[in-house]
Amino acid sequence: MRPTNAKDFMNLVVKANWGFSSTISRARGMGGRTQILNKVKQDASEANARFNDSVVLVNSTYLEVVDSGNRLRGVVSFFGIMGGVPLLFGVFWLVFSLIFRADEIPAIVYIFGLIGVLIFCIGLIMANILIRWDMFRNTHYPMRFNRRDRKVYAWSQDMGIVTMNWDDIQFYSSQATKSQDRRGMSREEIRGYVRDRNGNMLYHLVFFKYEGLKGMKGVLEIWELVRRYMEEPDGHIQAYEVDQRLLDLDGKREGFIHSLIQATQVLADSRAVQLIFAPMIMWAGTGRIIAKWTCRVPHWPEWVEEKCRVAPDDPYVRNRHNEPPLSLKEILWPLFCYLLGWAEVLVILYFCFG
Repeated sequence: MRPTNAKDFMNLVVKANWGFSSTISRARGMGGRTQILNKVKQDASEANARFNDSVVLVNSTYLEVVDSGNRLRGVVSFFGIMGGVPLLFGVFWLVFSLIFRADEIPAIVYIFGLIGVLIFCIGLIMANILIRWDMFRNTHYPMRFNRRDRKVYAWSQDMGIVTMNWDDIQFYSSQATKSQDRRGMSREEIRGYVRDRNGNMLYHLVFFKYEGLKGMKGVLEIWELVRRYMEEPDGHIQAYEVDQRLLDLDGKREGFIHSLIQATQVLADSRAVQLIFAPMIMWAGTGRIIAKWTCRVPHWPEWVEEKCRVAPDDPYVRNRHNEPPLSLKEILWPLFCYLLGWAEVLVILYFCFG
């Protein structure tokens, strides 16, 4: 089996054995409280089925959702940009001074200048890692749950398209303990794994995650949607009738307003909180816009499209083409929060450096 490598940390699909070290387990957020999820609805389960900004396409053949990191796309990369740009200017200034003013600089200062260049270059390497975390990759990494052939098709960053049998996946929920939550070491999400005949781990995936006040409740609502779609006879009808908007990612880059909507909702579901933390919306929105427009749109290969072919007369098709247009209210609020965030940041910078 392929050993764990650096690519796994930025991967939708983690391919590794359960025997990896406890340090790597903690770094991936593998700890915390876990609970096995039953695909058959239990009498005590009253979770609603919701899209929760995760669903791209719905029809009678398959349900397509985005990867668990989509709602935070661009946040990490913007950290890299904000750190990398000053570091880049610093390197150019130091190198220019050391080359063209070498005669004016004392030897000890020249040595410290060389050390500074080395430190700045290390910083640039770290900034490049953060920038490429979300940028110059795919806009998202979709998964298709095919109820017809009971397969799951998932994009990964370094293994191409991964195919799994729905019935072979063991799903479980992962929730941070109070100690882990304070340290940010575990995430509230639903994961799944597939073992081979010998019991070895083949694939381990983070399937669903929800960023917002609902936390695990929001994740369980996405899980319930997919569970019903794959397990219940009218699951495709239930998914079709969900009163929530699909993501605008079907075969295209996410639009400007849609990126702002995601950036606004990723911070909080409360408008009061969104208003108070408008600078954070500016941060998340700008990073998301840049990340989405530097990435390529993923296109499923022909063999997957053939397996997921939709009947021409399917009455339960929902995609971005038949979704109602955004209302004025849906457009103006995230745009207002985004512009307010920029205004507040510029005022702060003016009083600090003006």
